[in-house]
Amino acid sequence: MEDGTEINLMTEFCRDLPLSVICAMLGLPERDHDRFKNWLGRLTDTADVWAIIRAIPGLVRVVRHLRRVSRPGGGALPDGLIAALRDVETDGQKLSEDELVSMIFLLFGAGQETTTHLISGGLLALLSHDEQRRKLQADPSLMPTCVEECLRHVSPVQMTKPRFAIRDMVWQGEQFRRGDMFAGMLAAANCDPSKFEDPHRFDIARHPNPHLSFGTGVHFCLGFQLARAEAAIAFERIFTRFPDLRLSVDARQIKWRKRLGIRALVQLPILLR
Repeated sequence: MEDGTEINLMTEFCRDLPLSVICAMLGLPERDHDRFKNWLGRLTDTADVWAIIRAIPGLVRVVRHLRRVSRPGGGALPDGLIAALRDVETDGQKLSEDELVSMIFLLFGAGQETTTHLISGGLLALLSHDEQRRKLQADPSLMPTCVEECLRHVSPVQMTKPRFAIRDMVWQGEQFRRGDMFAGMLAAANCDPSKFEDPHRFDIARHPNPHLSFGTGVHFCLGFQLARAEAAIAFERIFTRFPDLRLSVDARQIKWRKRLGIRALVQLPILLR
């Protein structure tokens, strides 16, 4: 990015970083990283049927390559998750090749999609609130609470998976029939005025911050520490390298994807200096 002045930070940084990290954690050889980024980079809008169709050739290549690389001698590094999942045994049983590839594919999705939107949405929030960005640059010790506030304010995952009533019932004063669908709105919970003072204000020093962006209970996000670390490192590195980073358009012109359940930017146009 050093050679450019105006760039789309979404593709150049926000999506690239989590993909690089999950490739490394899985134990994919360095030569495979750009290949996987190219294959998976087209799958940016799962609510658009045509976008999914256009991404199918890349997904087929990913699955074929994962089958090859996950086999003994296939190229996966010995200290990565692919090798660990391939070799682990429970009661004398190992994962089948289909199970192994499915698990790797799941980790690819879970390991980069939501973190991409946390980083991009968090950067937009910071660049849209100059006083908060300046506060963070002046006091890097605010980074942990800044990341938590980005998780709350952006709410990259907007809602839970659906649940269904197993019987006729009255709940919260409303009548529901067996089979009715429910979904918890995490974004709404993260702006609950009974839990958060001035909930629509972006405050990187907010504490406590009992947001639900990682879920709760047995459904708490397995990768929460990785997401926190990636966001903190991304913010620290980008503002250190480019301290005068700013939006190249008015924040109100920034467009979001029309996508149920995920808060995702279309682009993040930036002036580096």
